[in-house]
Amino acid sequence: MGTVKRSLLIGAAVIVLLSGAVVALADTGTEKSVPAETVQPITANVNTNVVSISAPAVELIDANTGQVLYAKNVLQKHYPASLTKLMTSLIALDLVKRGQLTLNSIIPVSQSAYNVARTPGLSVAYLNPAEHITLSKMMEYMYVVSADDAAVAVADSIAGSQAEFAKLMNEKAASLGLVGTHYTNASGLQNAKMYTNARDVAVLSRYLIQQYPIVLKYASEPGMYIHPGQYGTNYDQLLGQFNGLDGLKTGSTSEAGYCFVGTAKRGNTRLISVVLDANSFSTVFQDTASLLGYGFTQFSSKLFQTANQPLATLLHVKDAANPALSIAPKQDVYVDIQRGVKQSITYTTTPSVLSAPIAASQKVATENVIVNGHVVQQVPLYAVKSDPKADLVEKVWRSVLSSAHSGARQVVSWIGTKVHRYL
Repeated sequence: MGTVKRSLLIGAAVIVLLSGAVVALADTGTEKSVPAETVQPITANVNTNVVSISAPAVELIDANTGQVLYAKNVLQKHYPASLTKLMTSLIALDLVKRGQLTLNSIIPVSQSAYNVARTPGLSVAYLNPAEHITLSKMMEYMYVVSADDAAVAVADSIAGSQAEFAKLMNEKAASLGLVGTHYTNASGLQNAKMYTNARDVAVLSRYLIQQYPIVLKYASEPGMYIHPGQYGTNYDQLLGQFNGLDGLKTGSTSEAGYCFVGTAKRGNTRLISVVLDANSFSTVFQDTASLLGYGFTQFSSKLFQTANQPLATLLHVKDAANPALSIAPKQDVYVDIQRGVKQSITYTTTPSVLSAPIAASQKVATENVIVNGHVVQQVPLYAVKSDPKADLVEKVWRSVLSSAHSGARQVVSWIGTKVHRYL
């Protein structure tokens, strides 16, 4: 009887184990967790030990990918000074894109703009209400000679007042995810309630250049005639001095220090640097040259993922016909690799959609690209195929399988103990 009993137990174990295998097969396809690792966020300090920078807050990014190549105190709050005019020009160019303005639209010189023009110590184009000036010329004033009166005139023309225009600026900032930025005026004149940080300025500058590259035409002008016989030189001292540099915007007040967003293009690579609160224009341009030089000489681009090619990671979708959803980036993902340095390149995914139905090409997650433990890029991921809701029969079947899976583990464990005792 002992032999028969032992055979029955072994046979039962085999049956249950096979059942468990079937259940396990039915449960595959869910998103596998990424191995635990220490990952620094995209706002963490990066590579601060390789380039000596004097300014308290800086960032260097690849304009094509958004990858962070160098970062120092990027969330530290600072006054923006005339870097504010980046957002002012963005609001105006958005209206041009929507057909509500053209670059040839006449911008009247408001009384408040005229008052600014007559204020000593400011950067101005000496505007007066008798002039008829196009939006394009106002943009030129803002980028070449950082004219505060031009920014005020543009804001008043668009919104009626500085306060109303600031609302538009803050709405746009929110839509771009600039959570560390708040505007109170269009020119950058000092206000205790206006602030930004290096990360936000980098994101804003990248967006502006990508959407409206015409700003580089204005920013790269070495100077302009403000009025006949009155020539104003561009405050950007790196123009014509740093290979490939064509912008973007200077700024300074006693409270904000000296600030500069620099951008340069060499070959197919465009970099953007942000330097805030330096102690002099000399320092701000030296830091900029160091950052951009580091980026161009020390990094090369490598294809990491191919557009529309499903990732190994599957997204678990609740109540979907196919609970394991294939996801992919819509564009090739390139990673800047530091030359001569061993690098580990990995990624994690953060779902933004967890339940069905899901349409093909719908954004469903964000990918964090990680280089040597630092998140350097965040890439949107999309559903490769549509995924409708599961019907009632499928939901019931999954519930049964889930219960069976749990029960099978307990039975296998019990039978395993018995088999071990009799063998």
